[in-house]
Amino acid sequence: MLAMMLNTTLSACFLSLLALTSACYFQNCPRGGKRATSDMELRQCLPCGPGGKGRCFGPSICCADELGCFLGTAEALRCQEENYLPSPCQSGQKPCGSGGRCAAAGICCSDESCVAEPECREGFFRLTRAREQSNATQLDGPARELLLRLVQLAGTQESVDSAKPRVY
Repeated sequence: MLAMMLNTTLSACFLSLLALTSACYFQNCPRGGKRATSDMELRQCLPCGPGGKGRCFGPSICCADELGCFLGTAEALRCQEENYLPSPCQSGQKPCGSGGRCAAAGICCSDESCVAEPECREGFFRLTRAREQSNATQLDGPARELLLRLVQLAGTQESVDSAKPRVY
């Protein structure tokens, strides 16, 4: 009887130890474990949004250069698929804010939220003009400044009501 209890206890301890040591504590564990990400090339995140023109920035964030960002809307639904892919991805052009990347003109997004970021204004309107297949309305002068100001105002009020789906 004592030998059977000892055997059961030893087996339970071994299985517990095995479970603790083999765990990977972030959702998309790459091949080779969590420290192997430095050796891997980052792929572009999944396309999303109208016509697949955007890129996923998080499980509920889809941003496109010409369209802005969709947070928690139908356009961002495809981004939930990123959670099930085995390799990490990266969207955006340059780093900004605290752990984010420039997602659209004047907008910096991390995998959880987006904020207005002045350093992300540069380059986006030039990029959209350079694209021959672009069918978006181009903004210059006062219209552009008004749109950017509205984005900034929306970013400052973001913390007030973060549960509602929004489009930037």
